[in-house]
Amino acid sequence: MLTKLLLIGAGGHAKVVTDAVYTMAPDCQVFICDQDPCKTGKILINGIKIKLLQNWSDLPEKYHVCIGDNHHRRTLNSAARTQGKQPYTVIHSEAYVSQYAQIAPGCFIAAKSVISAGAKISEGCIINHSAIVDHDCKIGAFTHIAPNATLGGGVEVGADSLIGASATVLPGIKLGENVVIGAGAVILSDVPDNQKVVGVPGRNISINE
Repeated sequence: MLTKLLLIGAGGHAKVVTDAVYTMAPDCQVFICDQDPCKTGKILINGIKIKLLQNWSDLPEKYHVCIGDNHHRRTLNSAARTQGKQPYTVIHSEAYVSQYAQIAPGCFIAAKSVISAGAKISEGCIINHSAIVDHDCKIGAFTHIAPNATLGGGVEVGADSLIGASATVLPGIKLGENVVIGAGAVILSDVPDNQKVVGVPGRNISINE
């Protein structure tokens, strides 16, 4: 049973993660830490005061990074691992995760999301509210599937990518690494690395640097 958890990052996403933690482990002692000293001592949620991220040895062994930005989330995960901490996956009690899906450490699976049979979610991903990851999808590390996005069966998404809110990716499509799919876009064909795609149907608009 989860008794203590370190949450790294004290923004709005941390509120969502904290709420999900309590659906899994109502008695868990949650520590919320941030690198910004201006946040220290402020209450984020449920009476929990934000602490400055320092003195790693005094913090719980299990951690979860509550940062929406993929690259920042990856960096903080690396820092925590260097300190000997163990990434922990938070799954809201109202999410559906197939027993035949695979989820790596450090992921966040939000309420009402669906992860179907055969899906593989790599380390540090966010599967946000009401997102659907259908059968046999493969999601690369530190990718964010935003609220209400839908990935059809067999979709592959590379690392460090963002699938925007309410976007739809048709079955079997392959998206590269560091790809951004705009909110509401419909993706009908493969997208190479480092592209930004918007619209219906989706069209490339720029290089994602």
